[in-house]
Amino acid sequence: MANHSASDSASGYLYQCRYALLAALRQQVVTPGLQISIECFDDIAFSQDGTPIEMLQAKHSHNAKNMYDMAAQFWNTIGIWTKRIVDHPSELGKLKLTFVTTATLGSDTGVALLRPDPKIRDVKEAVKRLEVAAQKSKNVQISWATKLFLNQSAELRERIVDMVEILDASPTIIDTTDELAVVLRRACRSEHLKVFIERLEGWWFAVVIDALATPGGQLIPVSNIDSKIDDLREEFGPEKLPIDYGTVDPAQSTVGLLEMRPFVEQLKLVEVGPTGQKIAIIDYFRARQQRSRWARDGLLRHNELTEYARRLAENWQRQKGFVEGKINESTPQEELVALGLELYSKTTSDCVPLREVTEPFVSHGSYHILSDNRAIGWHPHYDKHIGSPATSEDDDDSPLE
Repeated sequence: MANHSASDSASGYLYQCRYALLAALRQQVVTPGLQISIECFDDIAFSQDGTPIEMLQAKHSHNAKNMYDMAAQFWNTIGIWTKRIVDHPSELGKLKLTFVTTATLGSDTGVALLRPDPKIRDVKEAVKRLEVAAQKSKNVQISWATKLFLNQSAELRERIVDMVEILDASPTIIDTTDELAVVLRRACRSEHLKVFIERLEGWWFAVVIDALATPGGQLIPVSNIDSKIDDLREEFGPEKLPIDYGTVDPAQSTVGLLEMRPFVEQLKLVEVGPTGQKIAIIDYFRARQQRSRWARDGLLRHNELTEYARRLAENWQRQKGFVEGKINESTPQEELVALGLELYSKTTSDCVPLREVTEPFVSHGSYHILSDNRAIGWHPHYDKHIGSPATSEDDDDSPLE
């Protein structure tokens, strides 16, 4: 039972964050210039110039059932909103109070009369039925809320309920993704929409975490979401690729494993120092993770990485040709090392773009991937020190653990 409760709680918080994003995207079309907050004024709230204009309570259940007039979730929310109006009387009639639930409102109930559809909405009748439900309720968990509601004047009760709209049968935490896809359908090419949404949500969850960590909460301009969508739209252009690992560093345990890889041995052969080895490991890690994600998300064209590897290898061969002209059979080891270091420096100093992606770690890390597979090397006689090129089975763009 405890595990089930923890699961519901976790999914409830995730639903709250995901629904907030969906609500913000919808609201921005209707009322630009708003701010959104999570767990500040309410579960979710929209503000204008710092003043709340709409509060939302988002209730999620994996096995949503019908909701009736004595529902605990509903009355706890009504209690919170009633207290809000009692404490802030100036907000009476100015706030929109929206109750979002994945449950379906039962027929012939007061709550069903609070749907936004004007054809069925009847506030006066809803108040009568809710007063009866509050008087009959024996649930001690909501007694504070029913008592607070009934203690208000009849006029105030009606005005509070008039501020309430109930959106029932709302999309679940899973279905919300489909709703986001509808809102964002023109943001990118249809085949990239799923991973576009994943990246937008990843950014959004990070923004929400920062806001929740701010004492007193934080108002987030909804326009920030539009700006992020614009950035992602550019990254998903035909000659672009999104960058996810440009600032991600490998864990120390991963660094320890990578230090034993052939590409690091190749660097040691030409006496690249500790700092150079460290940044090479980071570039290798970022490039491999990024390439893996591009492949996993279906963002790469047919044989695109193979073609990119060919371009990198040709650039290496051009530089190697200059170095070979300075070598003969009697060239001392110290000079070979120096020439190898020169080859490494000149080869990697040129950023070879993948499409229009020019982040240095992509080309630098990809050189190290080729070096790790012995397809290229830095020491003029690297093949004698390192061994034969790796098999295709070893040439892998799978993510590192």
